[in-house]
Amino acid sequence: MAEFALPKNSRITQGKHFPAKSGGKNVRTFKIYRWSPDDDQNPRTDTYEVDLDACGPMVLDALIKIKNEIDPTLTFRRSCR
Repeated sequence: MAEFALPKNSRITQGKHFPAKSGGKNVRTFKIYRWSPDDDQNPRTDTYEVDLDACGPMVLDALIKIKNEIDPTLTFRRSCR
């Protein structure tokens, strides 16, 4: 039987964790896949905890909140509304 494995540089690693500010009642966790072709680091998943009461109900609203208030290095394309 053939065995397949991913290359070492394609294994997903644990990234940074950004906890929600205390006092949030409607906190949701977003795990975002991060990878840059410009460096030799493995892809990673960063974890963000966002209080949905402090932003809109859509995923796009949470992504905008993450970019504006938590992690300005996050980039994404958007074309929906």
